Amino acid sequence: MSVKWGRTGRLDMGAGAVLIVAGLCTLAAMAFALSPPQSGKPPSTVKDPGVRGGGPGAGGPVSGLSQTQTTTFNDGLANFNAVFGVPTTTTNGGLGPVFNSNSCASCHMQPAVGGDTPNDLPGGTLTNQLYLVYQANGATNSMPSFETSNGPEVIARFPWMSDLSTPDGSIHQLFTVTGRSDAKGCNLAQPNFSQAQSQNNLVLRRPIETFGDGLIEIIQNNSITSQATSECANQATTGVCGVPSIDIHDGDVNRLGWKAQWRGLIVAAAEEMNTELGVTNEYFPNEVNQTAGCVFNGVPESGTNFVSTIQFDQFTGDPERMALFMSFLAPPTPATFNQYAQQGQTDFNTIGCNNCHLQYYTTPALASMGSFFQNKKINLYSDLLLHHMGNCLADNIVQGTAQGDMWRTPPLWGAGKRAFFMHDGRTSDLLVAIEDHVWSNGVNGTGCTGSYPTSEALNSVNAFNALSQRDQQDVLDFLRDL
Repeated sequence: MSVKWGRTGRLDMGAGAVLIVAGLCTLAAMAFALSPPQSGKPPSTVKDPGVRGGGPGAGGPVSGLSQTQTTTFNDGLANFNAVFGVPTTTTNGGLGPVFNSNSCASCHMQPAVGGDTPNDLPGGTLTNQLYLVYQANGATNSMPSFETSNGPEVIARFPWMSDLSTPDGSIHQLFTVTGRSDAKGCNLAQPNFSQAQSQNNLVLRRPIETFGDGLIEIIQNNSITSQATSECANQATTGVCGVPSIDIHDGDVNRLGWKAQWRGLIVAAAEEMNTELGVTNEYFPNEVNQTAGCVFNGVPESGTNFVSTIQFDQFTGDPERMALFMSFLAPPTPATFNQYAQQGQTDFNTIGCNNCHLQYYTTPALASMGSFFQNKKINLYSDLLLHHMGNCLADNIVQGTAQGDMWRTPPLWGAGKRAFFMHDGRTSDLLVAIEDHVWSNGVNGTGCTGSYPTSEALNSVNAFNALSQRDQQDVLDFLRDL
């Protein structure tokens, strides 16, 4: 068989190639039986085409917004882009005392504002934006070793307290306002990330894109729970049994975030403002860190604006305005599938990837936000359920229903424009990301030891590795066209 790469970067087979298409279903069916991980990696001639070129394909509002909704979207976009400082004399005050960044957009700008963590792209200049933040205004922060200038922006969590036995799981902010010209008198040390890393007590998460989240938000609970029931009925064949993240207060189904820790965008925006920027609000009115001499503002620092002359879209606080912006963000636009991507989608389904990466949900027939939100098939490629992903992906952090090895299936729409993959951004290569659904090099400490169940992706990864090189390449081409 002759193999060569075409000008498009897609794998072309020579005229003498024999594609064993008839055997594909048999191979996949054999792989569906639970089996130990295969030791071999896919041939190196199979290659991730890389971040798809062309326009961003995301970042704009959904179609059909009213004039009022458009004004609200633009106002929320401005808030999302806003840079926060410390004193109340600034328009956007309240940064710190501890924080990860000073703007929502600095961590959500790939391929457009509202996306995920950026990186250098062909012809672009995007880098890890935290390097523009950590010593701004004279701050004396040092950059943690796990942040790199050309790598993903990541936040830190410690699975355990300092005794290494009591569960922690909370975010440990990277930076403090110490030394900033607008935070005189504050003397607050950064967490000891090197010690946590040496103790195998550090896990990382990258920002997650928000495109289309307004549509995900209004999917009805029974659609998600019905999908869980269907999956678990076939578990003996597929090895897949997704679990909904149930809110303990009202039985609602959470569906946003890496571990499906949020039900809706307003709470997500409010919590992120508090934990990532250190800005208190009406939902989270307490400073994350209350060290004396480092608290400069009254709380909450963002709230309802009770001013008679203010514009309607500025009446609410920042969390509500940012949540409305995200609610109106349109889903990413995929590329037009060519013959390779079409075959890749078929292979993707045949090997069972669609058991978790469900192609679509349908929004309710009646939705008060407008016609675009009503009765729409949204091709998110996620079941929005939690799955056991095994020791190699476990972070040992429990969040609600999600156990230490469980993750919500991340939507794949927009995957063609992503610079990094997996929850901690460990790779920019889709091929590696597929393998890391089961195997790992122990990135950032968790390793592959433990007593968690086998990854639910095992059968699909084994089936992928059993595909021909041509079919493996088609799957990658399909994913990069999403």
